[in-house]
Amino acid sequence: MLSVKKLNIKINNQNVVKDLTYDFSVKEGGLFVLLGPNGCGKSTLFKAIMGFSGYEVSGDILLNGKRINDLSIDQRVKLGLAYMYQHPPVIKGVKVKDMLEEKDLDDDFWDKYSKNVDELDASKFYSRYVNDGLSGGEIKRSELLTLTMLENSKLFLFDEPDSGVDLDNLKNIGKYINNIVKESKSIGIIITHTGDVLKYLDVQKAAIMYDGKIVCEGDPEKLINCIKKSGYHECVNCKDLEK
Repeated sequence: MLSVKKLNIKINNQNVVKDLTYDFSVKEGGLFVLLGPNGCGKSTLFKAIMGFSGYEVSGDILLNGKRINDLSIDQRVKLGLAYMYQHPPVIKGVKVKDMLEEKDLDDDFWDKYSKNVDELDASKFYSRYVNDGLSGGEIKRSELLTLTMLENSKLFLFDEPDSGVDLDNLKNIGKYINNIVKESKSIGIIITHTGDVLKYLDVQKAAIMYDGKIVCEGDPEKLINCIKKSGYHECVNCKDLEK
């Protein structure tokens, strides 16, 4: 579903993603995890895929074989892209429930949405301003809740859903991500540098990004065990891993 060809991404004339050609697709209802240390280009890649400003992009970003480089963020969302921020913006004056009341949705959606509120234990911040004064776990749950509002999403980009989240919420978030992807018959790509959330996810495939490139791929458990044992630098040079 998602692939890139000879993709280069620059920020302030610095080449962050370097001549990247890769297919991130997995089976419908499945998850792909992109591992890598801080600053290796993972979030930059996601933001360029979504079409955020401030990035100089060359090469091809392909969604279902269609080049989307020249499309606006809105157009990409309509094609099925959905993005979960690593550091979402604070929106003072707008409550989570306000965003829902702006949408003309049928009873079936509201029934499903009420279930999602319960699953994410979101009633605690449902009437608070978006991401204002919330804990790390609450912010992540709020982000996941608003993603549910997007209709016909086929590719979810989850940028570090495990950062700043305690163990109880981590399990809840992992379970919820699995359900989103499976119920919508979509796919999800998850960025993480710690891998903490992986124990709660059904991940089909993993790859490691290092210095702006995909340096190896393979079984998620095998890769994360190598990283935890030896660190990223040693892991990407390990001859036992699939290159």
